[in-house]
Amino acid sequence: MAGGFAIDGKVGGGRREFKGKITWYVWMCGIVAATSGLMFGYDVGISGGVTAMDDFL
Repeated sequence: MAGGFAIDGKVGGGRREFKGKITWYVWMCGIVAATSGLMFGYDVGISGGVTAMDDFL
């Protein structure tokens, strides 16, 4: 069944607790990745629009 779920009988839902912390390095990697994705998407949108306008000339 697509989108189904299962319930186990464990206390706390069977979640795992990790001792890892979100450090400044993790924050910076996330910010750089998000900024890069925005710039790439903007670039693709602009260059796609320019090539579409080239057909009209």
